[in-house]
Amino acid sequence: MTSFRTKSPAERTFSQHHLLRRWRTASYQRGWRFRADWYVPEVRTVVIPLASGAVVPAPAAKLLGAARARNGVSIRETLNDFLALFTAADQALDVDALLSIAEGWAEVAETAPTISCTDVYTGLATQAHFQRRVHDVSAFGAEGPGSHALAIIALPRPRDSRTHGWTLLARLGDAVKAALQGTGATAMYQNSAIHVLFSVSESNLSRLMACKAVLEALDDGSLYPARMKFYPLSRAEATAATTSTAARDSS
Repeated sequence: MTSFRTKSPAERTFSQHHLLRRWRTASYQRGWRFRADWYVPEVRTVVIPLASGAVVPAPAAKLLGAARARNGVSIRETLNDFLALFTAADQALDVDALLSIAEGWAEVAETAPTISCTDVYTGLATQAHFQRRVHDVSAFGAEGPGSHALAIIALPRPRDSRTHGWTLLARLGDAVKAALQGTGATAMYQNSAIHVLFSVSESNLSRLMACKAVLEALDDGSLYPARMKFYPLSRAEATAATTSTAARDSS
């Protein structure tokens, strides 16, 4: 006769710590960027039931999503991290829990104050960080007249809403970062446009043209045609260019 027994408190604690370590390692391998930011108290609330063989309660998943958003973690990074949990537990993905974590993230992301230099939707620079970079380069970083410039890639606005959906924004951010990797450029998404602060060179101009082409190919061409303009980096002109783009897209 097979006998069953309930795990002791010590065994349950060991299982939870073991899953926690496996999850953290799997999340890092999936691309979690800032290791010191990974652990929040809500992490343990989803580990405890899963380590015991139960499902992750929707409220616990929702709270974790909210915590990630408050800490400036993007939706893509949040979902990748949650997928890593089920990989670590060697269990099939709980779709209901995944939807709950996305819901918790979305509810907070709309209203939470920004505490990061990274926009949670795109993974690009926040508006405040981008403007600070423009100021710093204008005041201190230019190596000579015309050494830096601002490029604005204006994208078609979505037809049925005022902003692009967060799944497209995540893909858009990934595409921009990949296209401009190694150029030293700083990019921001605002009002249906990508703003790029970059050092002027033939190579960087080519990379920007390639970036525009990649964006136009996203989402079956929904961002085609994109229009790109260049502005010399003087603070007044860069601010005017950004303001005019904002005005166009809010009209």
